[in-house]
Amino acid sequence: MVRPLVILLHGVGGGPADMAPLGERIAAELPDARIAALPAAHPYDRGPQGYQWFSVDGITEENRPDRIQAALDGFTAAIRIAQAQHGARPEDTTLVGFSQGAIMSLAGCQAAWLARHAVAIAGRFAPLPARWPQATAVSLVHGAMDGTMPADHSRRAAARLGELGADVHLDLVPRAVHMLSLSMQDAVLSALRRRGLASN
Repeated sequence: MVRPLVILLHGVGGGPADMAPLGERIAAELPDARIAALPAAHPYDRGPQGYQWFSVDGITEENRPDRIQAALDGFTAAIRIAQAQHGARPEDTTLVGFSQGAIMSLAGCQAAWLARHAVAIAGRFAPLPARWPQATAVSLVHGAMDGTMPADHSRRAAARLGELGADVHLDLVPRAVHMLSLSMQDAVLSALRRRGLASN
């Protein structure tokens, strides 16, 4: 049996260490899984440390899609390199992204066959997809009180993916804000259980 690969993807200005608490909980429930936490491709341009897939300096609804599109090749390459390093295929892979990591996971899985399951935590599409050609299941996890990335983004994503026939599930976490709190982590573990990855 092929061991599953779970790839963790941090938010803008963060790094792999930000995903460590969630990664430790996933590892405890999935002792046979390989877990990789990847840094985004570029240094964060609004602070002294951290990484980003694309800049949020001066970002607008109009220019966000182009910035995501420009980052897609690098994101796809990073996922495929991680898969090659671990001997994993897309059908063995789950992407778990937070904020910008979730944005890139959704965009990447729309553009290419990267993973069997994408868990998008506090993320969004930009723009909403016109089609969902991949077999990737999507779990959307969002804090109901997120003031940085409003939960309506995940509500709209769930509705559109449902219209397109995707396998999608939305979990709005009461009283949760834009951070990987224990309640948000619990929702991620529940998403993995629904896909048969976590045992209890």
